Amino acid sequence: MRKLKLIGAFALVLLVAAVGAAYLALHASLPATEGTLTLAGLEAPVTVARDDRGVPTLTAASRADLAFGTGFVHAQDRFFEMDLSRRLAAGELSELVGAAALGQDRRARLFRFRAVATEVLAGLTPQQRAVVSAYTRGVNAGLGSLAARPWEYFVLRQPPAPWREEDTLLVVYAMWWDLQAGGLRREILRQKINARLSGPECAHGWKCALKFLYPRGTSWDAANSPAQVPVTPEPIPGPDVLDVHGSPAAARLPPMPHAPLPGSNSWAVAGAHTASGAALVANDMHLAQRVPTIWYHARLRLAAGAGAPALDLNGVTLPGAPVLVAGSNGAIAWGFTNSYGDWLEVHSRECSAVDEAGLHTAAGVVPLTVVHENIRVHGAADFDLAVRSGPEGLLLRVDGAEHTCWFGSWLAQNPHSTNMNLMALEQVSNAADALALAPTIGIPHQNFVVGDAQGHIGWTIFGLIPAGTEAARAQGSGPWVQGAEHPRIYDPAAGRLWTANAQVTGDPQQLATIGGHVAELGSQYDLGARASQIRDDLLALSAPAQPADMLAIQRDDRALFLARWRELLLGVLDAPSVAGHPARVQFRALVEHWDARAGVDSVGYRLVRAYHDRVQQSVWDSILAALKVPGEADSDVPAQFEGPLWQLVTERPAHMLGRAYATWPQFLQAQVDATVEDLGPHCPDLSACSWGRHNRVWIRHPLSRSLPGLSHLLDMPPLELPGDHDMPRVQEGAFGASERFAVSPGHEADGYLVLPGGQSGHPLSPYYRAGFMGWVDGERLPFLPGPARATLTLQPKAADAHP
Repeated sequence: MRKLKLIGAFALVLLVAAVGAAYLALHASLPATEGTLTLAGLEAPVTVARDDRGVPTLTAASRADLAFGTGFVHAQDRFFEMDLSRRLAAGELSELVGAAALGQDRRARLFRFRAVATEVLAGLTPQQRAVVSAYTRGVNAGLGSLAARPWEYFVLRQPPAPWREEDTLLVVYAMWWDLQAGGLRREILRQKINARLSGPECAHGWKCALKFLYPRGTSWDAANSPAQVPVTPEPIPGPDVLDVHGSPAAARLPPMPHAPLPGSNSWAVAGAHTASGAALVANDMHLAQRVPTIWYHARLRLAAGAGAPALDLNGVTLPGAPVLVAGSNGAIAWGFTNSYGDWLEVHSRECSAVDEAGLHTAAGVVPLTVVHENIRVHGAADFDLAVRSGPEGLLLRVDGAEHTCWFGSWLAQNPHSTNMNLMALEQVSNAADALALAPTIGIPHQNFVVGDAQGHIGWTIFGLIPAGTEAARAQGSGPWVQGAEHPRIYDPAAGRLWTANAQVTGDPQQLATIGGHVAELGSQYDLGARASQIRDDLLALSAPAQPADMLAIQRDDRALFLARWRELLLGVLDAPSVAGHPARVQFRALVEHWDARAGVDSVGYRLVRAYHDRVQQSVWDSILAALKVPGEADSDVPAQFEGPLWQLVTERPAHMLGRAYATWPQFLQAQVDATVEDLGPHCPDLSACSWGRHNRVWIRHPLSRSLPGLSHLLDMPPLELPGDHDMPRVQEGAFGASERFAVSPGHEADGYLVLPGGQSGHPLSPYYRAGFMGWVDGERLPFLPGPARATLTLQPKAADAHP
């Protein structure tokens, strides 16, 4: 017995020692936040003053030193996040995490973004290259200042790779990937539908039918331009063009999980309608939320001197890049939302095989250019990826069963489409000059909303737009739209501008410039329900607008979009249809007494939303089955399909009804039963089926799934939150506002900025969770950093110091 006790005690000592060693290693990777560090690569001292939330104010004497300091704090707090971003774009995740990431790497490596980034880097202006070079030195100095490698690399048993200058461009390409790559999949589906409707059986009506399924707009659209023409829905195709009822029935599939499009809200109120007299800009960018947060709150200050003007930049930066992404420079404030448009193209070719010889077709072999990319895989053999290209672009995929090869072109592949010209915003003093920069800015295409201290507001597209509207414009390298031809709105009569990933302008020429050859098919725009609710909220403000009013709009979770679906449901569940159906009786009662919000306690909202999704999926699947569109069972329903869907369920043409049903009322009632069945595993009791139980938000660290015992230390606490997609307060699981701010330039002290997590990526840091509950609870946390609580001075080595 004594021997067993000794063994147990010894094992306990070993366990405590192991835990202690792990804790010491973890603690050693915490960054220094106070004192003085002497570093190579600086010309003059840089101070880093952090407030009680860890938000730094960096002060430097030159733009290069300011970039060095920015890179330093980014690496201190977020190096692992930066590493994942560059590897995502380059297709190099497997080298770090192993074979689990090989599928993602194969998709991303096709575009060879590291080679493209190297070419972009070579084309930067001397000033931009100096800033990127200084930032790179700062990143590596920040990484080297840690007493131990960042904790994630202990878990992965890997050393962190040094930062390279082209990695900053790769971080930009990671945003291209997040914001636009999904459009290739959606475009393939549209092309498949187009091919089916182009057959001889539809020769006289296919174009109209395609425009019905992919409308240019819907009744929800809320464009800013007074030139907007009311949307006239396309007529429902006749049975000679599209006969759903006469086609084989679609198999019943569970509703697809809603895949929200990357998007955001941003708007501006002109100074004539604000309390301060300056323009008021609000922004909340909607992205997949994670730990640490995507954005990094910072203040970047540069004193005037040596011919260089002063800078005072406040807002959010992107770890991996030395620029302010959104916020204020004291004279203008700006924000972004993703702009959909004609930025990519896909083409199909008949093929029987693809090999080293080329593309095998019935007409012979078509030669392809082949580049071999070596993907390193941690713990496994390297993978050789053959990247093939032809006259119609990059070979994206081969659908062997359909004898079809898909080629694609994407502006992101063009080195001329990306640059560092966003830096020019730092010195712009008014909204008009900011709009004038638009044709020179090379980023993933964004709706840029700007306001200035004099009260002016404007909108344009940041991102180079090819001239012309032909289908092949995504393959070219220019010319680009210039000057007055570049879409813009300046000081609209309403004194408000709003963007929410839907149509922003109603001007036909501007819509054609953005949408190119697919302008008449909706340009992959999001539905305008969110934009119209924001518009109405802005126009309803009776008193001069203040930042608090902007937060109220950002948190607006009223269910205006689904209100008509609730009315439809109540009509479908009439007295005869519910007789003898207890589940339908309960369903109707819960819907009838909803609170018209996507609130956590709302049962009625969840039931209406689930019913809408079930009807939408059933109708869409029936149409695809009728068209015999193969291989896309997991495809997203186009956002603009809401318009055609509503036409179908209200006009109820017999030939567009699935053949399993005799009448539309029978179909719509059956969807209630199917919705109850879908909800059953999650909600045996419908009365307890609240929206919050569905919309449980768990913002997680990328490694927490591999460390389940530590997830409570690594992740933000899981919470039920209000919000949905088609309303201003966007929240669908861990997809939602990656930041919220509102600010008037020159009045930054009155603004707010909140993030869904803290500044630091280190779980032992006091800044790891700082601000998260403020984001949850809707607090207006200060836009400007608070008083310094910790100050670190970066001192240049004597040999590097400026005389």
